[in-house]
Amino acid sequence: MLKTEVVHNFDESIVDGISAINSGAFPTAWNYGNEKEYYRGMLKNRNNVCILLKDNAKTVGFILAIPHINAVIELKDDDPLMHGDASRYYIETIAILPEYRGQNGFSSIMEALQLELDKRGFHNISLHARVINNFSQIIQKKMKITDIRKVDKWKYTNSEEPVDYIEATFI
Repeated sequence: MLKTEVVHNFDESIVDGISAINSGAFPTAWNYGNEKEYYRGMLKNRNNVCILLKDNAKTVGFILAIPHINAVIELKDDDPLMHGDASRYYIETIAILPEYRGQNGFSSIMEALQLELDKRGFHNISLHARVINNFSQIIQKKMKITDIRKVDKWKYTNSEEPVDYIEATFI
């Protein structure tokens, strides 16, 4: 049975686990050149939320959410239509290893994110969701969508595939 764990303290093994999940879950072209350094910084920032999906001691998935305002700064060149919103968190990354998909892990991670954000006084999220693998459709079914628009070529991942920019609230 898969369980979630909110990361409260930085540990280098978490960076290694996230890096391994990224390699197994995303296209090779999406790999950051400085991936471990990037995630070290993200995990050390106490404003960010990281939740691990675990199969016993093995990390098999994770979600990383950051204050939306920080995402606007990071993505200003990739999505200039994003605007500052201090009332929401941005889902930076969500990934589950392919062999663990379909085991309710996504719902577990999203429920854990909702609980953690509720503690912080946040109820709204945003994200760029892939269209090709139907992730956007999954989000649309599980969340109350407040705004959605298509980004035809998402250059942030070096793939230039289409994504939907979604703003939503937890149901």
